Amino acid sequence: MAQLDLRPALLCLALASFGCKHTYEQHVEPTDEQKLELYTTTATYLYEDGELERAQEQAVKALEVDPENHVMRRMIGWIRLRRNGNEDLILAERFFRDLIKDGDENDNTLLGLALACERLGKAYDDVARALESEKREPTKGKTRAGEMRELDQKARRYWDESIATCNKILAGGEGNTNAMNTLQRVYALSGNYAESLAWSARILERTTEELASWRRMLEEKSLTDSEETVFRKNEHASLALETDTHVFAATLLFRLQRYDEALVHLDAVVASTPELAQAYSIRGQLRARVGQYEAAIQDLDRYLALSDAPYENADVQKAFELRAEAQKHVGLEAR
Repeated sequence: MAQLDLRPALLCLALASFGCKHTYEQHVEPTDEQKLELYTTTATYLYEDGELERAQEQAVKALEVDPENHVMRRMIGWIRLRRNGNEDLILAERFFRDLIKDGDENDNTLLGLALACERLGKAYDDVARALESEKREPTKGKTRAGEMRELDQKARRYWDESIATCNKILAGGEGNTNAMNTLQRVYALSGNYAESLAWSARILERTTEELASWRRMLEEKSLTDSEETVFRKNEHASLALETDTHVFAATLLFRLQRYDEALVHLDAVVASTPELAQAYSIRGQLRARVGQYEAAIQDLDRYLALSDAPYENADVQKAFELRAEAQKHVGLEAR
């Protein structure tokens, strides 16, 4: 049998394979626009999922492509805020200040600076209080009183700037509830309790309106699934802010020994959020303070039933101690 010469066919096949390999392995570099879109999109999804370290990595890559990108610079500032360490707060402050210096007047940039100032002020105030209680020694070369005064001044400068920044946000007339929430906290930190409670009242007025609006929308017929999801999410956010504000105001009023007013706020929380353990804990303490011992026991029992904290937790131990004390008074009254 004659032997076939396969060399020409193999040569053609080799040439064809080389051509295909060249075609498929040809490297196409993505454009800067494509890179930027990919990095910013990925960073946003990771940030929303709480994967802050990976989100920051993507944001940094985006800034390597576009160093002036305000959205990614703002995101890094907020990532640092969420991490909340002292170094993180210092870096967050720098990012937000640089953005504002570059003309970024976005509400989230201003709010980020306001929050950074609030927390930095609190950090300085904490050190001052530690010096006052002698839990911390003064810096070498400084007197205790002198360093306390210096720290107090720094804290108040930060808080004053936080207040001014929030007022700038609110000057737009949108009624930014995040700015209002910051104001109620910062005024309380600075010792202006009347102003803090005034902002609490404004927040509650606003959330009442918002809740009514979202619930009215949810009652509409022919809602799409996406619309219902958005409305439900906004309803939950407004309810959470309302609850937090009631608890905040009640806690502040408790410190001011305005117990009856504090109880009104806690009654509202229990009515709207009956599964919130903290509300029963605070209300139980208040009721015991004003002599409503049986009602205090009921609230403390409810708190202990709802709380998922371990038995060794300080708040749980305090609740048991307070309950035992209230039970003694109930026994005395029964005699």
